[in-house]
Amino acid sequence: MLTLVVENAGRRETFTFPGHSITVGRAEDCDLRITSRFVSQHHCRIEALEGAGVKLIDLDSQNGTCVEGEDISQTRLRPGHRIEIGPILIWFGHAPTEHTASLEGEVDEVTDPVDEDIQISARVGQGVGARLREAMTDLMIEYRKGFGDERGLTEIEEAILEVSRRIFPRTAFRQSVEAGRLLAVTREMTAHTDLTRVLNMIMDAAVEITDAERGFLVLRDDGGQWKVKTARNFDQESVRGAEHKISRSIAQQVAKTGKPVCTVNAQEDQRLQAFASVSELKLRAILCVPLLLRENVVGTLYLDNRFKDGVFGERELSLMESFADHAAIALENARLYQKNTETEAELERRTTEVEELARVLDERMKKATEANAEDLKPLSRDHLVNDYSNIIGESPTMIEMFRLLDRVSNSDIPVLVIGDSGTGKELVAEAVHRNSNRRSKPFVRENCAAIPQSLMESEFFGYRKGAFTGANTDRKGLFEQAHGGTLFLDEIGEMSGEMQSKMLRVLENGEIRAVGARETVQVDVRLITATNRNVRQMVEEKTFREDLFYRLNVITVETPPLRNRMEDIPLLADFFLARAAEATKTPPKTIDPLAMRYLLSFHWPGNVRQLQNEIQRAVALSGPVISMDDLASEITANRTLATDAPTGKGGLKDLVKLATHQKEREIILRTLKECNWRKSETSKRLQISRPTLDQKIRLFGLAPYIEKGKQKN
Repeated sequence: MLTLVVENAGRRETFTFPGHSITVGRAEDCDLRITSRFVSQHHCRIEALEGAGVKLIDLDSQNGTCVEGEDISQTRLRPGHRIEIGPILIWFGHAPTEHTASLEGEVDEVTDPVDEDIQISARVGQGVGARLREAMTDLMIEYRKGFGDERGLTEIEEAILEVSRRIFPRTAFRQSVEAGRLLAVTREMTAHTDLTRVLNMIMDAAVEITDAERGFLVLRDDGGQWKVKTARNFDQESVRGAEHKISRSIAQQVAKTGKPVCTVNAQEDQRLQAFASVSELKLRAILCVPLLLRENVVGTLYLDNRFKDGVFGERELSLMESFADHAAIALENARLYQKNTETEAELERRTTEVEELARVLDERMKKATEANAEDLKPLSRDHLVNDYSNIIGESPTMIEMFRLLDRVSNSDIPVLVIGDSGTGKELVAEAVHRNSNRRSKPFVRENCAAIPQSLMESEFFGYRKGAFTGANTDRKGLFEQAHGGTLFLDEIGEMSGEMQSKMLRVLENGEIRAVGARETVQVDVRLITATNRNVRQMVEEKTFREDLFYRLNVITVETPPLRNRMEDIPLLADFFLARAAEATKTPPKTIDPLAMRYLLSFHWPGNVRQLQNEIQRAVALSGPVISMDDLASEITANRTLATDAPTGKGGLKDLVKLATHQKEREIILRTLKECNWRKSETSKRLQISRPTLDQKIRLFGLAPYIEKGKQKN
């Protein structure tokens, strides 16, 4: 005999092997099996020599074998020698005595548990049981090799069942046919979603397994009353008049208490003597169990047999209680599926109605569009009336702005230009003047924020010699300088309240009075103003005159931010590169595709002005081709340092809002294009309502894109 003491996860166990050779390793056919990843399939072998002594041989293991701390290929063993195989310690013959007391049998606990779930087993023992386990181990290994895991296990189970059935009074495995049938039915009914089919499957299975005559499934209706939902007999046929063939008293008692009722003979059961329906219906064997769902009784499973006593016992009760839990879940799943199906059908019906209404509205809009075809020209520069070559941009939002300028340029009404800083409000004012009938007259521009409040009146209306210290000569103001032409006032929101009153008087009667003058002067000026502030909010806050606001806000032109016309970035970049090349008298530089991708993905809080500065900076730092290394770090980091506010300041919440704004715009525009610019289909695909989509289209300025897309189709 060979004895080994094995230490695993702080516990020691002694194994005695009857043979003269022990194979140690991870393989299933090893005498001592160690399931560690550091142990080879056949790691080493310990064998008794013919004369005397024992030898250990390493079987070319991957991690080697150590004896008393030294790696060996083979060596003689003496009692007490310590063998190290991976993380496992093994003592030959006996182990040192310095360890804690035994926990159970020959298993001792020590310290330093191994950080690996290692299982150790041995093919040892004597007698019939040991021989059987050893033979079964070899047999199962052969089955596994021959058939694989799943089929091998099935084949050996069938073989054991067949042999045990011939030799023993019962089969080797206790799982009954009824339990197997219940398991199969449970799997099948949970896989179906038709409520009626699930109800019939439950009752047919329960009747068949328990040898019942009839089965009734009682559920609570919408009014809270218990009703027989389905009733089946042993021929899997529906029971007619089921409501009058069941003891409602028993079913209601089970539903109320949540406790099952099982009786061998209801006629002789003292518990049921108070129920008149038992004697009237001549009921005999009865089994009724509750259907529980989240600890609430949702129904009862009622089975009976009017012709046999003793049909139902503890076995049937246990089976039906287990089955009822699964049946309740299957019923709930089918009920929810049916409810969802009905809801989806109702939603589909309403969606169809909404789409029909949308179709009618689209037809009306189409007719209105055809009636105003003159105002709906294709979105391209080719169909514009005037020249806007001083403004770079081909995007639909810019073309839409140009079309508005076409309609307002050749008139004298005031124009208010609004938009973020750096979006080209002054260029818009120049375009309006150049395309008006005042083009040959002066175009005077001024930034109200650059004029001190104390000098604003003299700057606007001029002054006479001697009006104040330093007024050595007469000087014309901005209105007189722009007489017959256009006066453009930027940052109109910075004007003081006193100046606002005087400005209102000029707009009302066209008269100005220079500082220090007695007489008034009649002027003919078209006024264009601009601001990046919310003037309407300033009116509400009483910091801007309401009457002046309505005088200035006759026509409003909004310059779109660069983030809403990203397709114009390549055009703008080429324009700035050409301008830089002209200034330095060098060939124009180019931008490599990766750098352009970064420019297109940046949010540009400073708009066109920021893009211009970035191109100028990159031209100064780059070679012939501008790469991503020549761009500012905030652009290559693909993050935004500003918000919608013109201040250019913002926290994390603002940055997330801006990034979400841009991404949402891209998704909606892409989906519109995929749906051939049909808003009804787009809203359905995005799973948002049509009014919400219309609101997003207005918010992101996508209407021109839709119009252009429909014209292409």
